[in-house]
Amino acid sequence: MQPHDLDLQTLVERIGKLEAQNCRLKKTGIAVAVLISAVLFMGQEQTNRVVEANAFHLMDASGKIRAQLSMEMSGPILSLLDARGSPVVSLAGGDKPVLVLNKPGTTEQVQLGTNKTHFGLGLYDKEIRAGLSIQNGASAIDLFDESGTAQATLVARPTGSFLRLRNPAGKEVSTLWVDSSAGGSSFNMSGSAGSLSVNLGEEAGGPGLEITDNEGFSTVLGRREVVGTGRKERKPAAALLLLGKDRKVLWSAP
Repeated sequence: MQPHDLDLQTLVERIGKLEAQNCRLKKTGIAVAVLISAVLFMGQEQTNRVVEANAFHLMDASGKIRAQLSMEMSGPILSLLDARGSPVVSLAGGDKPVLVLNKPGTTEQVQLGTNKTHFGLGLYDKEIRAGLSIQNGASAIDLFDESGTAQATLVARPTGSFLRLRNPAGKEVSTLWVDSSAGGSSFNMSGSAGSLSVNLGEEAGGPGLEITDNEGFSTVLGRREVVGTGRKERKPAAALLLLGKDRKVLWSAP
């Protein structure tokens, strides 16, 4: 056999080995491509899956429920729980959605909610202690005592604002008004001996100051309309009047 025949035979053998390797690589590539396509297809299938249930529970390593999503009559509720199973955060849907944040180990909580008429923020202990709300264009801040009785209210309205203070029994004792619809401001204060009223609105008959005791007698300093001998008389701002229980003038100057 000639040398060139040996070279030719060697070349043929090498080509055969390369073709076999190439065939195996093609088969391996096809298998990998099929596997990748299957994984992608499975991932797409999982993404589009819909899981339906009435409740879901998220458990920690010890088997305790730490979060739950449930469907109630009012709507869906999501609750996050502490290690003792007490709710720390709650979010409720429905017509009156509300977010509640609880201080662990206490009755203190924060509520943020809304409904068809107003929305607001409330701070609670055993009872409500403070509230911020907006309703019909008016924003208000309310402060409460430990029993939940309103003690102070500040309201801002389109026509003006007012501050109302109450005693522990919830009775109004002081009010400060700033009202453009009444043409000015007014201040009222009441106590165990009587009441004090200051009116600075011209449309309401001001300016004037009136002190009234519990028997009904009053002292008026300032502008006032009084009924004299069959006619009305408007006293100036420098006038001083003493009124009886029947609101008739006992004495006046000038």
